[in-house]
Amino acid sequence: MADEKSRSDKILVVEDDEASSTIIVRLLNQMGFSRIIQAENGNIALSKLYLNQVSLIISDWRMPDMDGLEFYKRAKKEDLLGGVPFLMVSAENERGRVAAALKAGVNDYILKPVDLKMLSEKIEKLLSLQDDK
Repeated sequence: MADEKSRSDKILVVEDDEASSTIIVRLLNQMGFSRIIQAENGNIALSKLYLNQVSLIISDWRMPDMDGLEFYKRAKKEDLLGGVPFLMVSAENERGRVAAALKAGVNDYILKPVDLKMLSEKIEKLLSLQDDK
């Protein structure tokens, strides 16, 4: 599970679907994370990034106003990421779209429905890469 350092990490969860957001936050809580910021879409997430330093971003792809990939690209362009790992979560499983997200620089990708084991493995990997920097 998460070590003490991981538990102090602040995570931004960007998800427009309330049920999906609740599930992700619950899983993060089970992993020991309590510093979680939530945003309903990319526009709100950008404003949250201006106000908060985060250790990890977990974002849905399909959202109104600004989707997850557009949010990633804007945050990167506006220098808000600074090497923060970005995990895309989506029901979108078309290989071309997944490849496009990874090519754009998204660090990893999880298909919905999200489960604790997969989310935990991805987060631990991404945060350990961050620790190595």
